[in-house]
Amino acid sequence: MTDLTVVLAGQAGQGLQAATRQLARAIVRSGYRVFASADVMSRIRGGDNSNRVRVTDFPVGADSGRAELLVAFEPGLVQRHLGTLVPGGLVVVGDDGPELPGGEYRVLRVPFKRLGGRNGRMVNTAALGLVAALCGIDRAALLAQVCSGYEHKGEEVVRLNTAALEGGYRAASDSGVEPVATLGSPETDNGRLLVSGAEALALGAVAGGIAFACGYPMSPGTAVLEALAGWSSRTRMVVEQPEDELAAVNLALGAAFAGRPALVTTAGGGLSLMNEGLSLAGMTETPLVVMSGMRPGPATGLATRTAQADLLFATSCGHGEFARAVLCPGDATQAFAAGRDAALLVEEFQTPVLVLFDQFLADGLWTVDGLEFREAQAASRWQGSPGSYRRYEPSDSGVSPRILPGTRGELVYADSDEHTAEGHITESAEVRVEQSGKRLRKLVGLAGRIPVPERYPDRDARTLVACFGSTRWAVREAVDRLRAQGQDIGMLHLPGAWPFPAEPFRQLARAGRRLVTAEGNLTGQLAALIRQETGMRAGPVVRRYDGRPLTVAGVEEGLASDGTGS
Repeated sequence: MTDLTVVLAGQAGQGLQAATRQLARAIVRSGYRVFASADVMSRIRGGDNSNRVRVTDFPVGADSGRAELLVAFEPGLVQRHLGTLVPGGLVVVGDDGPELPGGEYRVLRVPFKRLGGRNGRMVNTAALGLVAALCGIDRAALLAQVCSGYEHKGEEVVRLNTAALEGGYRAASDSGVEPVATLGSPETDNGRLLVSGAEALALGAVAGGIAFACGYPMSPGTAVLEALAGWSSRTRMVVEQPEDELAAVNLALGAAFAGRPALVTTAGGGLSLMNEGLSLAGMTETPLVVMSGMRPGPATGLATRTAQADLLFATSCGHGEFARAVLCPGDATQAFAAGRDAALLVEEFQTPVLVLFDQFLADGLWTVDGLEFREAQAASRWQGSPGSYRRYEPSDSGVSPRILPGTRGELVYADSDEHTAEGHITESAEVRVEQSGKRLRKLVGLAGRIPVPERYPDRDARTLVACFGSTRWAVREAVDRLRAQGQDIGMLHLPGAWPFPAEPFRQLARAGRRLVTAEGNLTGQLAALIRQETGMRAGPVVRRYDGRPLTVAGVEEGLASDGTGS
């Protein structure tokens, strides 16, 4: 079984992101699976960053918590990563740095400045050559990725990066240092893709028929908007960056009202500003997809790091009572499905749908076996006799007729005040009761469309670990490790949090003797939501709230130390 982690550490501006993607693509196209995560400092410019690339021959979606190889472009970055090196792991560092502290690891010093050419500008590409030699990665596949990655910058840039790659490869090969791994012959490619979580969300929106997207830049929502903007010429999607979050949500509402399926991207702070617009969408029954990325708060918090602290906020944000759905995908495949399904659900139920993700999922590079592009359903349009149209006609489903403004022979009303079935402002108590009930009846239909919780493995276990969103793979792999030690433990993952799937959850959890949660927040928000909706007590056992994601090793240690698997 192959399970190898490489850490690339450098400063902002040294090309870490480009190198990581090129390395990951070459490995995936060689037939292996990759999961890569980023650790980026919350600064506009500067700072010490790192990426972790995990290579396996089995499905993977989390950081293992350990590493076999550390490549540090700057000697000062070594210390912070030594704690994750396995005994006998290898540190590659420049030959001009100070002595490193002693420990159970090996050291290879290389002339990074010389290998990087032109003032070290290609140090990231030289590092790729080093990694290829030290891990037995196919050099030709990596060279092809480097060439394709820089061909848009001209032949000279390609030539310099090719030389840097070859130089790094030779430096490692000639050093006599024993490689950390020799990746054997992998299984065939099978059409696997490497996508970031943000790209998967954006692709899902495209597949769902979104025609208008906007957002004010705010990490991690920005990455989704950037992906959509990059594809706009091919998808004919209109992508706008307005002056702030208030303008963004209102632009999207205007587009949706005019008949263009619309989406807005943001993060927790931006969603806070958008509350009035979200409530307006609920009152006017305007379809709206909101993709909101969680990061540590309050306020700006840790702007480029990860958290799962907006769960309860997402299920209730926006003043007043109205129907909404909250999807929380656990990996890139689920992110694609969530983006697609959200676009279809808003048109079907004429109410907001929030896709809740986090920085870890958005920035991570995921290996997927394929994405299912189905033809998007057309937005629902009412057909009937002229003059009989009533926008907010009561119905059993809560969904009313909807036509485009400007439809010949019809007058379309929309108002943020309470209104009659025709759309006229009213203060009638009877109409208020009727319309409030109508809007909330959509929850019944939405509940039937929310993904059901996933139980892993698919059988009863004495202890069940509930989780949501991107913690899915860390918990799942930790469960596998504990089960291998003889512990009777399983996972319940929620890819959809609202309407809360209370009855399916009860059915899946009732055989367990103990229910606990693993989540990326301080207060145990998922545990609170479970108790609120089902009456079941779930102790928040594994919590991480330092801005970093849950790792497999961290979840395993937390569960084992609590005695949950006994």
